[in-house]
Amino acid sequence: MTPGITNVMSRYAHDRLESIDTIRISHGAFRPFAFSPAITETTRIEYEPGLESRIVFEDGAFKQVEPFARPLEITLPEPFGTHTQYIIPHAETQTIPRSFREKGVRLVEVRGTWPPANMQLLRVLYDWGFLENKTVSVDGVDVGVMDTIASYLLQSDQGTTTKLYGYALHVEVTGTENGKPVCYTLTTSHPASDGSVADWEGLRAYTRSVGIPMSIAAQLILDGQGSGLGVVAPELAFAPEVVFAELKKRQIAIHIDKQDIG
Repeated sequence: MTPGITNVMSRYAHDRLESIDTIRISHGAFRPFAFSPAITETTRIEYEPGLESRIVFEDGAFKQVEPFARPLEITLPEPFGTHTQYIIPHAETQTIPRSFREKGVRLVEVRGTWPPANMQLLRVLYDWGFLENKTVSVDGVDVGVMDTIASYLLQSDQGTTTKLYGYALHVEVTGTENGKPVCYTLTTSHPASDGSVADWEGLRAYTRSVGIPMSIAAQLILDGQGSGLGVVAPELAFAPEVVFAELKKRQIAIHIDKQDIG
């Protein structure tokens, strides 16, 4: 699902908390490494060394981090399971600290994962310096090493297929409610990608998860249910309960758990 849904999921907790300490957002995107040229480039860029937009918000400041920074085990709804996730460049890190500043947010981190095989390949490409896409000479022709690998992946079964398809989100917000420390955990689920549910088979489980939230946002704006004028961050633009209801109509469920942590 697009970053906007995790923003709105965070807003749900924000609206119930008197103060916020941490917001940890996690994306589980289960799709092939290279089912399109744009997706292939996105996969590479998110772990590109020195990427300025790969940041966290911590103690009042935005801090740049290296690839594979701050590993954390995240348990996603079944069938996706538990995966080590790392910091990725996503817009939530930049907008949420400003939108929720009155609640005293101390930490905002956004992590993500792709299928295990994709992550294993990315780690090797990073460790060997291939993600820097340096130019090498092959039989007198200069080529980018990562451009060559990407071309192979786009033309291979390994690059264009995966065992499990879909998208799962995990948002954890800690803070105080009625003077007590609590943790809100919100996750998403959708129909299985095994063909048992029409229109959710294979790659469609991923692409529908990405496209449906964007469609909902557009329809709410046209219906006059968006807040503010001009460019407005998703967490300020839409009422969570309205968005959640629209997602449910389209077979995407939001699961909410609240626990005392004092």
